Amino acid sequence: MGRKITMGWFNREEKKEVLSKIPSEMSPIESVTYLCTAVQISDGQVDMEERNVWIELVSELFPEFSEKRANNFFSEAQLALHSKSKNERKLFTVEVINRIKNLLDTEQVNILGRKIADLVEADGMVMSGEIEIIELIQKHLKIKINFDSEL
Repeated sequence: MGRKITMGWFNREEKKEVLSKIPSEMSPIESVTYLCTAVQISDGQVDMEERNVWIELVSELFPEFSEKRANNFFSEAQLALHSKSKNERKLFTVEVINRIKNLLDTEQVNILGRKIADLVEADGMVMSGEIEIIELIQKHLKIKINFDSEL
């Protein structure tokens, strides 16, 4: 199941409920999607180039995936991550990374690392938020992500 998070936008009385997945209950495609979404929103925006890299990654790791199901996970991830403070998002991302460690084999983790490099380079610039999340991924997955920081 998930935890419900209540968000108020402008009025304390007006609240929107966001279902936040518990990382330990995520499927492989779901956990990869949440991690990629965390990378994508770390620079403050999600653009089409980044989204295309995510689709390529999901296609490579999970050839039998349902695009509709993947898009639902993508939407859920955006809502859940945007509903968290920066510190909550970081802690949540570490939980997602730990889930990925339990679900993916070494080859899949290496593919993930290569595609995350493509993801941060996709929009033509690498922002400080993206570097922070890459460092987090490298530390917890014990991989090296090679990206062009000069973009």
